[in-house]
Amino acid sequence: MDKLAALAQLPMFERVGAEVLEPLKDYFVVKRFERGECLWREGSPAHNFTFIASGQIKVVKQRADGGETILGVFDEGDSVGQIAVFRRVKYPASAIALDDTVCLEIFRDHFFGTLQRESALLESLISGMMLRNQQLIRRVEELTSSSAEQRLAMLFSKFCDKSGRRIKLEDGTMGIELDLPLSRRDIADLINVRVETAIRLMSRWNKEGPVRTRSAGFLVDDCSLLEQIASGERDD
Repeated sequence: MDKLAALAQLPMFERVGAEVLEPLKDYFVVKRFERGECLWREGSPAHNFTFIASGQIKVVKQRADGGETILGVFDEGDSVGQIAVFRRVKYPASAIALDDTVCLEIFRDHFFGTLQRESALLESLISGMMLRNQQLIRRVEELTSSSAEQRLAMLFSKFCDKSGRRIKLEDGTMGIELDLPLSRRDIADLINVRVETAIRLMSRWNKEGPVRTRSAGFLVDDCSLLEQIASGERDD
């Protein structure tokens, strides 16, 4: 892998010049994870900043009943677990590869040493953390002010924007494929509803659209309807 090219593609480094990335790249290690493999377990020390070069990762929290709750799904270009690393605390949740995933990791102290010398990199890190906080605030607002179906539509709209693949459907219109191995329990966790509610909504969508479940993920066959539901024009 061309680490310099891969780093330059990450949103966090898009405003950082090659002269900064060139010496920094030697500190990065390429890590490959197979689908279902754990990057780290909840409670383990957070030593390395992790950036996704390709693939997808879910962050999960163990429940008292032995199950797990998905806190988020992260895609190519995202950083994962950076707040724990920055604060020098243990990971509050586990990270698991949703498919074959390649990450770029750098030891915290090597990264901090570069931050002390390069203000542009520091500004980029702060900007990224502020963006993550804004996303968390927005997610809380979505969970408290929208219906279950609207939250489901907003979730799939985000998936489409980040990892969707446009394809031509049999009727000549365009659809979006999503290679996301998410269960109904996963979906319920992500939109903060009971599993039964997620099953009911996805069953209705399988019959009416805009999203249909496939063996390897999902197919969005009516993008305009998905947008209508996400904007609150249709309620459950």
